[in-house]
Amino acid sequence: MKRNPTVSDFLKTSSFLMLARIGGTGLGFLIQLALVRLMAPTDYGIYVVALSLAAVLSIFCAFGLPSVTARFVAGYQEAGDKARIAGFIRNAKHHIAMTAFVFGLIGLVFLWSGLIDREYQIPLMLACVMAPALAAMRFGGALSNTARRFYLTYLPDVTFRPLLLVGGLLGIYVLAVPMTTTNVLLVHLVVAMAASCLLWFVLRPRRQFRLGGVQPVSEHKAWRQAATPMIFVTLLTSLLADIDVLLLSTLLPAEQVGIFSVCLRIMLLVEFGIQTVFQMSMPDFAEAQARNETLLMHAAMRRAQHATLAFTLLAFCGVAVFGEGILLLFGERFTVGADALVFLIGGQVLRSLVGPVTQVLTVVGAQMRSLMSYGIALLVLIAGNAFFVPLIGVEGAAAVLSFSMVLGALLQAQAVLQKTGHSVLSTLFSLPVTQEQLADSR
Repeated sequence: MKRNPTVSDFLKTSSFLMLARIGGTGLGFLIQLALVRLMAPTDYGIYVVALSLAAVLSIFCAFGLPSVTARFVAGYQEAGDKARIAGFIRNAKHHIAMTAFVFGLIGLVFLWSGLIDREYQIPLMLACVMAPALAAMRFGGALSNTARRFYLTYLPDVTFRPLLLVGGLLGIYVLAVPMTTTNVLLVHLVVAMAASCLLWFVLRPRRQFRLGGVQPVSEHKAWRQAATPMIFVTLLTSLLADIDVLLLSTLLPAEQVGIFSVCLRIMLLVEFGIQTVFQMSMPDFAEAQARNETLLMHAAMRRAQHATLAFTLLAFCGVAVFGEGILLLFGERFTVGADALVFLIGGQVLRSLVGPVTQVLTVVGAQMRSLMSYGIALLVLIAGNAFFVPLIGVEGAAAVLSFSMVLGALLQAQAVLQKTGHSVLSTLFSLPVTQEQLADSR
């Protein structure tokens, strides 16, 4: 039986990957700042719309399967059922290939139908082509995460892709190629395809499962029923901030929306670190569920909560003291968002207290509870913005967003308690007992 990671192993690996992921996200943020200065305002706006479309379509391409990979594959691994692991992987590949064809046709409609403005036609077509490559990376990363190949899970996407993107953009800048929407998106497309090829054909996430010569067995109906709700859970969790910006554009002047967007991007640097730790915990949750080991589940939840709490408290102290200085890097007018930035990072501290509840609900097959929780959070976000933002402004927008995210997490924590009997607050404030230490070190 393979050894589960010790606390020191977990902290060492998660710390490195948090730094790598935050570094990659920070590099991506700097790329966006550079593009703001190099592209025409209209071109940059179309570029952002196209990237958002590619991200949304990639979630439909992957069909929610990345979110349930740990649940099914870990269970099959524990049972020694390689045939169903092979079937699960083949099913995901077939779905991505099928949706790639469909979205390719949609891209042609964007290009030739005349249904949309001319300047949007090629960018939206490129977004449709880019989506399957992003979906393949999402699924490959989930498969690697289940096998505890954490470096393979994150580094191709959060390190290799941003670095290659910088190289591509520098190339077209040095060659004096116009920094138009189409040219920049072409660089994004080539980079996404290169990163996907690196993951699947060079690093090979299947390798860990030793599936050579195995005849795949399918449980398509069970996989589809489990994965479908995760499409909408992923949309709500990944795009909630983008939805908020769209809502605020109808309530605030454009300059204040820009200030809030900068604060939001800084918050996302912290959130990405939290999600890295939570995703690394998925294999432990899945194995604990497959073995029905309560002690192992408690130990894994505690590790994730303590690691993210320490990280978010450090970030909160940083923005509380240096918030204005950080925002001054983007321009003097952005410093008025210092209080909003504190509210946003404070929300992440509270979120870390609740812990990886979405991941726990996923591995126990209660995805619909996550969907309901985030749906309620979205309604609260809409209502809160409509009431508080006209009165308080950017600070009100930050407070409402943080409250909505924490509310969604608390509703999921209640669902975890009802479904599994695990209290996330009791794991946070408890110390490991001897039996848990033994379960955690096996």
